[in-house]
This record gives sequence, structure tokens and C-alpha cells, in this order.
Amino acid sequence: MLEPILSGIIFGLLLAIMLGPVFFTLLQTSLHEGFKAGVFLALGVLMSDAFCIMVAYLFASQLDLSGKYKVVMGWTGGLLLISFGVINFFRKVKPKEVDDDKKTVHAKFMLKGFVMNTLNPAVILFWVGVISLVKLKEGYTKLEDAEFFVSVLGTVFSIDLLKAFIANRISHLLNASVLHWINWIVGIVLVVFGAGMIIKVV
Repeated sequence: MLEPILSGIIFGLLLAIMLGPVFFTLLQTSLHEGFKAGVFLALGVLMSDAFCIMVAYLFASQLDLSGKYKVVMGWTGGLLLISFGVINFFRKVKPKEVDDDKKTVHAKFMLKGFVMNTLNPAVILFWVGVISLVKLKEGYTKLEDAEFFVSVLGTVFSIDLLKAFIANRISHLLNASVLHWINWIVGIVLVVFGAGMIIKVV
């Protein structure tokens, strides 16, 4: 019972530190509008992730992952995670984007977080890859699936709240070198998970 929770925390940490639009918008909002605004933005992202997980899980549940679709989904999910890893590894981000007034969110932060995250096609693809990995794990019951995803969402939300709280203190630390190393580490871990999926079904 502990394994799905630990796996969920690991994936939650990976997702929480991926440097995408949500990461920078959360920091921008917290810096310019305060901690409370950052909390509402994080809530919107949380609801969006929960929605995307339900959609991706519904899609995966329609397939017989233990039968003829197991290899297909193993390769698909593995390649998706590897792709995200490679993209994250080589992605270049400019630290000045964190404090760009033009990109500051001014109102309806929860809606902004939900819409921005949901309309990003990479999000649903990421969850398809993660769910494929979870579905291919032997012995995972529906309860353990639920534990995994609750752990993921809980970890992501907790880290997002932490980001919002200390945004004004860490902004000076977000230099090019730090962002590069975060991208590099997350990229490698995602590639390892993706490769593990493909090896499992070959």
C-alpha cells in the first residue's frame, strides 16, 4: 500500500518542478499580486490536473492494457515520457521571464490557472504517459491507482503553495544556471521512467 503513495510523491515532485508556463505564472502572480493570489492560481491548476487525469484515465480504461494493447500503450507511454524528458533537458528558459509585468495575472486567478493548464496539450499527453505507466504496473488495484494520483496532486499542490510563499525570496536565485540544472535533472528522470516502460513490455 505504501508503494503507490511513494511513486505518486516522486511523480508529483517531478511535475511540480517542471519549468513550464504554470511555473512562471505562479511565481509572477505571487510576486506581483501576493500569496493569496498564488494560492487561487494553484487551486485552478490542481483542478485542471484532476480533470486531465480523469480524461486520460477514462481513455486508458477503455483499453485492455494487460492484453493486445499492452505493448502499444507501453511504447506510447514510454515514448511520451522520454519525449518530455528530452524536451525538458534541452529547454532554455530566461530568468527575466519570472518578473515580467506584462505577463502578470491580475484577476480570476483560479480560472486562469485552470484554463492555462487545461489548454496546454502537453499536460494531457503527460498524464497519458503517466497513466500508461501506472496501468502497466502489476498488482495495482483501483484503490492503489487512487492513492497514486491523490499523492501526485497533493504533492504538486503543496509544492505550488511553497513556491507562492517564498517567491519573493527565491526570485534572485532563479539564474540561468539553476534553471538549467533543474531542467537537466527532471529530463533525465523522465527518460529513465519512459525507458523502463518500454523495457517492461519488450
